[in-house]
Amino acid sequence: MTWLTQEGEVWRARFRPSAHSRVMMGLGWVFWTVGWLAGVVVPGAALGRLVLALMRSVPVAVQVPQGFTSSWGAVLAVLFLALWLWVWVPVGLVAQVGLLWAMFVREEVTVDPRGVTRRPRVGPWGRSTRVDFSELSDVSLRREGHAVMGLRHTGEEVALAQGGTPEQHRELWARMRELTGLGGPVSELKHVVPMGREVVPVDGGVWVLPARTTRVRWAWGLGVLGMVLLLSMLLLAWRQLFDGTSVVALFLVGVLGVLAAWMLRFGWWTLRGVNAWEVRPGVLVRRSRGVGRIHAVRYPVELLEVVRRRQDSEDGGDWVFALWLRSPRGSFELMRDTVDRRPVEHLGHWLAHRLDVPLRLKALGEGWEDSVTRRLDA
Repeated sequence: MTWLTQEGEVWRARFRPSAHSRVMMGLGWVFWTVGWLAGVVVPGAALGRLVLALMRSVPVAVQVPQGFTSSWGAVLAVLFLALWLWVWVPVGLVAQVGLLWAMFVREEVTVDPRGVTRRPRVGPWGRSTRVDFSELSDVSLRREGHAVMGLRHTGEEVALAQGGTPEQHRELWARMRELTGLGGPVSELKHVVPMGREVVPVDGGVWVLPARTTRVRWAWGLGVLGMVLLLSMLLLAWRQLFDGTSVVALFLVGVLGVLAAWMLRFGWWTLRGVNAWEVRPGVLVRRSRGVGRIHAVRYPVELLEVVRRRQDSEDGGDWVFALWLRSPRGSFELMRDTVDRRPVEHLGHWLAHRLDVPLRLKALGEGWEDSVTRRLDA
């Protein structure tokens, strides 16, 4: 295997895209870029003309280039175009950067008895990341071999290799398992912080908090959406000075104002509030705290269950793994993941160990067995 070499106790893997994959990704990048630019330039030009026209202190019917006869119709068009660009521009940029990176990236992964050094680079640009095995509690494959991931003791996941094929990742993962002894059954991780979670111990229980990065991004998205709605409301109110008031316009001013206030408040609550599970033997308590309110719902737990099903139907769609809580008050989903079973099962073992309840794994595919596991030790 030319991509994997050994020098004493050190294994070195070198990954790069094949010529065929680079050609196909290059063609995809060209088509995507043309379509993305069309989706930015045309709506962007229309948005600029509309905003400049609406800012002038003359009636809309006189000077709006698109032929709008009412201010509220023009403002709704501005709102739609602004939301379109708000979504389309970052999505297109992320896709373009991802395709360019995938076309030209070269990745070198060095595995020694103490840890892993990963060096992805494009031309002269790149950086080196070192992860010691002593920092990790698990080494696993993501999405059937699309990457080799390490799990830190804090619950943070870190990429150890991403640039190779699934077969290459499986081979490299096997080498890491030989060196570390990690990557065994998920049930061995019942003492380890679940993947992508934050855990804060408190008296008599444990708080399980969502990852803060997700909350911050969601809060920023809600905040931007709220500001777009607020500016649209102010623009429509401004137009009433020159186009005359109407029932429809005044109604839309109120609706936009209410929606803007709700979005901004919900974004603030998402950023500053608390949405956590308090874990106690046999009981999950969901606590929500926002601005001026604290809400707690208690769920006596009878059973936890990991199931696998098709996302769309029984015959098609991606596989979805889900962790369900079975309670006398009903059943509901605690977590789901597409394709990857390990994070869902990890959270299930972690919770079952602390709740002292059974965890059942449904027999839904190759490699699955009916099993019921309880708390094994303190």
